[in-house]
Amino acid sequence: MFPSMRPLLSALLLLVSFTWAAPAALVARQGSCVSALAKPASINTIGRVSFQRAIDSPLRQSSFTPELWVAVDGETGQFLHAGLTNTTKQYLHHRKSTLSLGRELEEFKLDTPATTENPPTTDIDVPVPSRVAWKLIPLTTVTTFFDSLDPALAGLESIQDKEAARLKIKIVDLGNVVSTATSAPAAASHRVVKASDKDMRIWRQLFELYLETPIFFSTHEVDYGTRSYAKAKTQLQLFSDHLIETGLTKKFRNKESKTAFDAFINLNLDILRIMHFEEMNTLAVRKILKKFDKRTSLGASKAYRLNTAGPLARSIAKDMCAEIQTNVMVVVPQLDDYLCPVCTELAWKPIKLGCCNATFCIRCVIQLQRSDELRCPMCRSESVPAADSSRIDRDTMLRLQKYFPKEVRIKQAANERAAGVDLYGVNFYRSTCSVM
Repeated sequence: MFPSMRPLLSALLLLVSFTWAAPAALVARQGSCVSALAKPASINTIGRVSFQRAIDSPLRQSSFTPELWVAVDGETGQFLHAGLTNTTKQYLHHRKSTLSLGRELEEFKLDTPATTENPPTTDIDVPVPSRVAWKLIPLTTVTTFFDSLDPALAGLESIQDKEAARLKIKIVDLGNVVSTATSAPAAASHRVVKASDKDMRIWRQLFELYLETPIFFSTHEVDYGTRSYAKAKTQLQLFSDHLIETGLTKKFRNKESKTAFDAFINLNLDILRIMHFEEMNTLAVRKILKKFDKRTSLGASKAYRLNTAGPLARSIAKDMCAEIQTNVMVVVPQLDDYLCPVCTELAWKPIKLGCCNATFCIRCVIQLQRSDELRCPMCRSESVPAADSSRIDRDTMLRLQKYFPKEVRIKQAANERAAGVDLYGVNFYRSTCSVM
């Protein structure tokens, strides 16, 4: 092993056995998770991690030793050419195929019996060809290097799988708690129903703010993709500041909502710690491989970067964001999911034209028919003339009345006002009293 690489490799082996601290140990509870998150000293403790030297399930080490043909001038000793043996090329191809499929590296078996290979036939520009001397050099250090690196990477992948499974369970539990807090039982009193409805509106505003401040993954064109740990920490702090400014967390009525909110903040802190852990390991491996390539020129860095199934190419943060969207945010319906694509307002008395899944408000469909528009605004099929009251989505209407009663009343009043103007002219509705 190269002496200068031992500290880096030792650091990687230490990172493998990362011991996850409990979420409660990360942030000192001071009134609520938001108040603790708002303190810079608290959020900086996310980066403090502890390690222990252990590897749960290392890979089986390969007993194969790569070999290198080196051509030198027989008299002067000047280097002329170098190339891998055919057996080594077979081994590297086998290793690449194994890594790309995400399998453990098993003992390498040659396609042909191991025999002494002849030197490669390569045209070398020397004055006297007979002076070329070929030497077969075993790369024992390379074998030792990969036998140390591969088990470490396998340990990282095992940690990622365990943490992903743990976070998925927490996300599902959080979704169940939010669902319980925002939906009152059928036999509940009017007071309980009113409290649940208010908490529903608060959760809706909280999730809207969460989506407007993307923390771990950005969908914007300028910075699309997974964010870095530093950027994610800044975004999480910004989200916390917005929560404090709006005072949403103080408006919860149900105890379950307060418990779910604490769990929601702790979940984001967990994801942030994992991002830090992944970045540290990626940086350590990159430095190790860079030093290795500098000494050997074997291009190991490129090979590991191309391994799309390995632990260095995964992002738990991205996967967990998708899980939150699927299991938590769907519990609280968002207004943006029920907007008419024409007027961009609530699609009250929603109509589906039958040509696509787009839903329009009844007022926009009436306007399209009056303007002799034949084609659907979304898919451009000629389905507008056939729209009538039978196309109204009754299930969606009931859902809108349940989750968006205030918005439904505003939209219904606007539709009635527009219908009166159509029947009696623009003077039907006046915003001020004409007498006074």
